[in-house]
Amino acid sequence: MNNDRIKYRLRGTDSQLSTDTDTFINLNLEGSRRVLPENEINETVNTAEVFNNERQSSKIYRVLGTIKPIISNVLFNMTGDQPSPSTQFSDTASYGWSVFNNNRFRLDPIDNFNNDTGQYTGLTYPQSYKKFLKERDGWFGFYNPDILDTGSCDFYTMEPKKERFSLKPSDTKKWELTITYPFSSDTTHFLVTGTTFGGLKIISNQAVTIGGVPSVAFSTPVRHNLKQGDLVFIEGLNTLDGYYRVTRTGLDDGSNMEYYFSVGIDDADITSVGSARFRRVLGGRENGFQSKYYLRLFKKITTVNTNINNGTIEDDDYEIYQAAFSQTVFNDEVCQFVFNEDIDVGNITDNLGRPISEMFLTTIKTRDSNPINGQNFFTPIQAGLDCGNVAGIFSPDFYPDIPDVRQLRDGPNGLSNYNDSPLPLTASVDISGDTFYGDIVEYNDYELIEHVLGGVGHRFNTTDRIGLGSISGLLAEGPRHEGYFYYPHHRIKIRDFSAYVEQGNANTIGIPDYAFDLGDGRWLWRDLLDIGINNGQEETLNYPYLNGAHYMYQNFCFPVRRQDPYGQYDLYYGYEGQLNYEPFDIVGVGITDNFDVNSAEDAC
Repeated sequence: MNNDRIKYRLRGTDSQLSTDTDTFINLNLEGSRRVLPENEINETVNTAEVFNNERQSSKIYRVLGTIKPIISNVLFNMTGDQPSPSTQFSDTASYGWSVFNNNRFRLDPIDNFNNDTGQYTGLTYPQSYKKFLKERDGWFGFYNPDILDTGSCDFYTMEPKKERFSLKPSDTKKWELTITYPFSSDTTHFLVTGTTFGGLKIISNQAVTIGGVPSVAFSTPVRHNLKQGDLVFIEGLNTLDGYYRVTRTGLDDGSNMEYYFSVGIDDADITSVGSARFRRVLGGRENGFQSKYYLRLFKKITTVNTNINNGTIEDDDYEIYQAAFSQTVFNDEVCQFVFNEDIDVGNITDNLGRPISEMFLTTIKTRDSNPINGQNFFTPIQAGLDCGNVAGIFSPDFYPDIPDVRQLRDGPNGLSNYNDSPLPLTASVDISGDTFYGDIVEYNDYELIEHVLGGVGHRFNTTDRIGLGSISGLLAEGPRHEGYFYYPHHRIKIRDFSAYVEQGNANTIGIPDYAFDLGDGRWLWRDLLDIGINNGQEETLNYPYLNGAHYMYQNFCFPVRRQDPYGQYDLYYGYEGQLNYEPFDIVGVGITDNFDVNSAEDAC
């Protein structure tokens, strides 16, 4: 076709009597294109299939979520600022027990006027703190005692204040976050290995009678993961070493089922359990598969950008901020966090050589700084295990080697029977470290599952509480060895393994490289399931995929607990028999069960 512009004059312009008429132009339409024959369309793109293939092949994760803190300052400092008669109370000041010995509290014009003498007698120190110490939403402090002051309704928090535990962004971080994964194992710790053999430590024995048969109940420092009828192999009992069936878990009243198990040995025949350990046996026979026990080590995970921080998650790779209009039931601020760096799990394997199926949000308390003396406000963060309060946990034979997080302390421990604190897994945990203790697990090659027996907790105290304080008559203030602890590792599950154990040989196609070699030409393994596939699990693992990455949104509850609220571990300041003086720390109030505990099942 000629592309030159064609100009055509209308007929109505010929004369005054002329009119416009239809005009026709012949156009030559030419082109090199042809209609695609219908039989040459040979494939339809399935967008759902393409999306799923991209989703399953992606190894990039983006982590975000919310943290709901449950924290109290129930263990507060002994000393602190003393307000003068001419100064106002301040939110920036540091207040401890000693503030109630101040005349601003003791010379209360309402409660201490003596009608007989016509004078103000003043409150005693105990009368003062018993009257003015208050609790509001789990935080301890006091209201301005001067009712004539314009700020008489103001509430001032004891140290450590809420700001010391806050997750909200500030000039000084109170918590550090990172992402970790289980990359290695510690098989040398006292709890899982001995001088001659390995296994989970037995720490006490107790005579019981089951079905009329004299038996023994063994206690373990962490959960034993046994049930009635299980086969165990026990070593360290000299002539009594051998295979036994578990006849019962728990004690006669049905308590402590996770920490006690009974076998058919007469307790009278046992001289000592100092070297005793056990291993669970699977396979239905005495020569079956014996479990392994070890502590898992967690490591900072790899990011996509390997040029920053050597490719690991560091303290500046995330943002945390207060969630809008969101508070806990105790009016503490809920915070949201977002990790800015994409996490690449493509080339990472776990402690068993498998593709990783879980990550952990790891939180680490900072030591903060004391505005008074510029020193660290908190003691070093110690790592220990969440152990059970069972017989043998205080045994002099085992006590230093059992890193019970509820018993860790700083300096002289003040206990009646022991001079030293248990040995922590790590004496000083800091965000600058690359690896952290995660938990203690049981693993058996027969079932190929890691069972978590106990998690790691982090313990800390304030530096003020471990000091001697001042002694005035019967008003000793320290040291106070009970501190706080929390669980630092919060699981983020990213993949599921099959509920079934696969078996193959040299002719089997697709045996994964993490399969367990039986040594007789056979391999055992569990398949790593695709995302969104349910293979017998209670809940299908499913999460959003967008822009080439998986989005892991998690909600975490984050409690910070005290070590010994009921005086079970001799750490509570005020425990009967200790040389402690008022004021005592706040005593915990236990929950009373309104139901009867059933006795444990007998084997018969």
